Amino acid sequence: MSDKVNKSLIGKAIKKKTALQEDDVRDYLMMNPDFFDLNTDLLTLLKPTRSKRAENVVDFQAILLERLQREVAILNDTQGTIIHATRSNMTTQARIHAAVLCLLEAEDYDHLCHIVCNDWSQILQVDSIIICFCDDGPVALPENNNIRLLKSDIITNFLGHETAAILRGNVEAAMEIYGPATPLVKAEALIRIEETAHNPLGILAFGSRDEDFFAPGQGTELLRFLAAAFQGQLKNHLPKAGS
Repeated sequence: MSDKVNKSLIGKAIKKKTALQEDDVRDYLMMNPDFFDLNTDLLTLLKPTRSKRAENVVDFQAILLERLQREVAILNDTQGTIIHATRSNMTTQARIHAAVLCLLEAEDYDHLCHIVCNDWSQILQVDSIIICFCDDGPVALPENNNIRLLKSDIITNFLGHETAAILRGNVEAAMEIYGPATPLVKAEALIRIEETAHNPLGILAFGSRDEDFFAPGQGTELLRFLAAAFQGQLKNHLPKAGS
């Protein structure tokens, strides 16, 4: 019987010892003045009691605390957005690198076009990739089922004379570019392929069924890098005009 009593007393003593009191919290915070610097999310939970004040007296303490809580909440949201954007950029860069490495495996012109229009779609997680070239310029390309041939004025209508890239969301895709895939495309990126001695003027078109996948204001550097890598490989697999 005495053993049960002793165990009960020990249990109560432990419970009493571990229960936090207001003074315990106060002492801890006084010994750790940087606690809220390391736990800023807790600032938004503070709700100090407002003392009664005379009319027309402004409670600056409460106003400053509310402002601080709003700023902390905004900072946390911004931090989360930055982290998400950083992870997204890292994922995008990894996909771009994989796409370029895939290009290096092209054995010939036909294989190169197949990689861009088929393998790239899976690597880059887009629904449609189309290669378009002019068919009325001084440079002619060998026939290939993965290439759509357009008049130069059509390409100019899409990109103008100098625009390197256009990104658009919630778009009505052009049948001239996407053909049978047109109803599927709700967002697109059109990247100019400049005319060289190896290839005519062209467009590398990326289409997605997600209307928010591409949008004005997004960076186009990586997509233009992809187009340049593709054009570089074209030079390796196509002869110069007239040669």
